[in-house]
Amino acid sequence: MTTNEKIAALRAAAQAAGAHGVLLMTSDPHSSEYLPAYYNSLPFFSGFTGENSTLVVTLTGSALWCDGRFYVQGDRQLAGTEIECMHAGSAGVPTVEEYLTAHFAAGQTLLLDGSCVPATIANGYAAALAKSGAKLESKDIVSPLWESLTTRPSLPNTPCELLTVEQTGATAAQRIAMVRDELKKAGATALAVTGLDCVGWLTNMRARDLPCTPLAVAYALVTMDSCTLFIAPGRLNDADAKTLADNGVSLRDYPELIDTVHALPAEEVFLVDEKATNYDLYCALNEHKTVTGADPIFALKGVKNPVELANIRECHVRDGVAMVRFQMDLEKAIAEGKILHETDIEKMLQKRRAEMPGYFEDSFDTIAAYGPNAAMMHYHAEGEVDSVIEPRGFLLVDNGGQYDCGTTDITRTYPVGPLTENERKYYTWTLQSHIDIARAVFLDYCTGFALDSFARGPLWAHKINYRCGTGHGVGYISSVHEGPQSLRPQNPIVFKEGMTITDEPGVYETDEVGIRIENELECVDAGTNQYGHWLKFEPLTLVPISTEPVIVDELTRDQINWLNAYHAHVYEMLSPRLTEEEKTWLKAKTSPIDR
Repeated sequence: MTTNEKIAALRAAAQAAGAHGVLLMTSDPHSSEYLPAYYNSLPFFSGFTGENSTLVVTLTGSALWCDGRFYVQGDRQLAGTEIECMHAGSAGVPTVEEYLTAHFAAGQTLLLDGSCVPATIANGYAAALAKSGAKLESKDIVSPLWESLTTRPSLPNTPCELLTVEQTGATAAQRIAMVRDELKKAGATALAVTGLDCVGWLTNMRARDLPCTPLAVAYALVTMDSCTLFIAPGRLNDADAKTLADNGVSLRDYPELIDTVHALPAEEVFLVDEKATNYDLYCALNEHKTVTGADPIFALKGVKNPVELANIRECHVRDGVAMVRFQMDLEKAIAEGKILHETDIEKMLQKRRAEMPGYFEDSFDTIAAYGPNAAMMHYHAEGEVDSVIEPRGFLLVDNGGQYDCGTTDITRTYPVGPLTENERKYYTWTLQSHIDIARAVFLDYCTGFALDSFARGPLWAHKINYRCGTGHGVGYISSVHEGPQSLRPQNPIVFKEGMTITDEPGVYETDEVGIRIENELECVDAGTNQYGHWLKFEPLTLVPISTEPVIVDELTRDQINWLNAYHAHVYEMLSPRLTEEEKTWLKAKTSPIDR
C-alpha cells in the first residue's frame, strides 16, 4: 500500500467508528523515547521515521508535526504524499492544538489511543477541540487496522536480570525508601511508576525490550507499605524474583496496573505526573485523591551516586579506547583509497566496541553522515540512502555504547579531505561553543536554561543558531537521553553535583554541511566563597577532538588552554590501555595547539 492508501484506511476506520479524525503519536504507554516496535505505528502509516512526531488525519486532510531535528528528513520522506509536513516551532506553522481547533467543528470527535498519549498532551488536545465544540475520545482504532494490513510486531519479552549493588550502589529497598520519603514531602501516599527507565532505576532491573535501551516493558506501583512490579510472568528467573521479594517487591502481570489502582482504598493519595502518565491511567488515578507533581524518580536518578559515577568513568575509558581504534581504522581506510559508505562506519564502530569488556549494544543507531547529509541532525543511512565518503569535507559520527558499567554518547566531526573556508569557520565556531560550556563555572542556582546560553554565544556572534538543545542527561545502563536536567531554552531544572550532561552544539546548513562536537560532562563541586556555592563541569568523554580544521587565531587563550588540557587528560587516561602504535597515534592527535 502507498502512504496515501494507508491514510485513506485510517480515515475510513475513524468514520466507521463514528468519528471525524484520528491522531497518532510516536509514543507508548510509558512515554518512551525509543519505542518497542509493537507501539510504533506512525512510521507504518506515514512513512516518516523520525522521533517525537504527531500525525493528525481528518476527513479532508492530514498533517504531521516534526521538530527541528527532522525538518529536512520530514520534507523528504513525506514528499509526494497527501501529508503536510509541519515544522513544529517555526514561524507561521500552527501547533497541533491550533490545527485541531481549526479543523474540527461542533459535534465532531477526534479519536486517539489514550494508553499511548501522555495525559498532559491529551488534555491539551481536548481543550483545543472544545474551543470549536468538538471532543476527544480514547479509542484504539489503529491497532486492529494495523494488524489487518500487515504483521504487527509482538510485545517484547526478552529475559530480565537485576543489576548488582556493585553496579548500582543501592538496593531496590533503599531506592523504594527514597521514593517514599519524596512522597511524604509531596503529601502523597502512592505513585504509579510508568517510565521504563524509572521502573528500571527503582528495581535495578534491565532487559532488551527497546532498541538500544536495556529496559523492560513494565510498570511499578509504590505505596507506603508495598511495592508491586507489573511485568509479564516468567521474565525474571527465580533468583532475581526472590531478590526482589527480599527487597519488598511483589510481582503481578503487566496489564493489571489499572485494576490494581481501582482496588486500592479510597484514602490513598496518588502523586500524579501528567507528563509521565498516559491518559487512560491518568483517568483511573483521578478516581482517587491526587496531588500534582513530577515523578520524584526523574530527579533521583538524574543525580548519580558515587558508585555509579565511578563506573561511568570506567565506561568512558573503555569507550575512548574503542573510539581511538575506530578513528585509526577510518584514517587507514581513507589513506588506502578504500571506498567507504556511511553504513560501513557503523560496522567499524561496532567491531571496535565489541572488543571492549562489558559492551553489549549501541546506545542508539549510529549517525554516520557525510557532507550535506549531516545537516539532518538525526540522519541515519540505510537502504538506498547511503552516501559514499569522498576524500573531501567532513564526516559526522554520532554514536554511543551500552556497557555493564554505563552508557555513552559522543559525536566527532572528522575531516576526510580538503575543507572549504566555510567548513573551517563553522567547525571552529562549533568548537568554541563546545568549550565555553565545558569550562563554565556557575553558582548552584543555575538552570539548564541559563547554562544553554553559555554555549550559543560564539555561534550567535555570527548569527548562527541550532534548532535543538545544547545537551541532555544520560542514563546509567539505561536510556541515552535522560532528564530532568538538560541544556535547553526554558529548562527550569537547577544543576546539582552528580548530574551528567552532554555538550553538543552544532552548525547545520541545509545541503551544505553539518558539524557537531559532543562530550559527556559531569557536574562537580567548584568550591564555596562569600558569593555562594560554585559548580563546574569535568569531561567524562575521552576521545581526541580533531584540531586540523581549527582556525586557531579565532580561539581565545582560555579556549586554547582548555583544549590542550583536555587532550592531555585524554592521553593520560587512555594510553595505559593502548599498544605502542596506538599511543604514538594518540600522542600526535592530542598534541598541544598554539597560535
